[in-house]
Amino acid sequence: MKRKSKQRSEYYQSIARYYFKQRGAPFFLSSAELDIIAKWEIMKIPLPVVLEGIKRAFENYLRRPGKRAKIQTLAYCKPQVLKAFDQHKERRVGSERKTVERAEKRIRARTEIKKFLETLPDQIDYLKEAYSRARSLLSQSPVDEEELERIEGEVEELIWGHSSKELKERFKKDVRLEYKIEEGDELLRILRLKLGKALRDRYRIPYVSLFYY
Repeated sequence: MKRKSKQRSEYYQSIARYYFKQRGAPFFLSSAELDIIAKWEIMKIPLPVVLEGIKRAFENYLRRPGKRAKIQTLAYCKPQVLKAFDQHKERRVGSERKTVERAEKRIRARTEIKKFLETLPDQIDYLKEAYSRARSLLSQSPVDEEELERIEGEVEELIWGHSSKELKERFKKDVRLEYKIEEGDELLRILRLKLGKALRDRYRIPYVSLFYY
């Protein structure tokens, strides 16, 4: 019973964390949004499928022309989550191949992380402990994907927390010019994404989550 409760909590937390990362503040879910997640759980929609649906919803939103109001509710993501789930069920017809694909993803991620740790630059030595834990997890079968998601979030916080004030200010100026945003949560959200991607590219920091492989 305790294990089920823990898994349920991790399902909710992983969805909330990824949704907040895409949307920005406010960093809490309404009762209606919690009900949406509860329905997804009852439908047994796997966590990676929910995250894929949320990702698609925000990507489609950003492609829309003209000035856009901020997404305010998880309900906006429902159609894409359900669409992703339908596609997931279709893919399950070849379930044997799917198992192989997950194993291949695990091997690719483990290889990338092993290579990263072997050539870890001193400037980002603060990532060593988190990536060592990820490598250990990826050596197990089946792999705990929810724990990998948590480490992914931890890595993002470490990158942001260890970035210098000067670097943040430089990226903030670029974001203001590109997106015409002066201050606020939206600017901070975009700033963190841009800075994180730039540092990942510079130091070839691999992702931990299998979602990216």
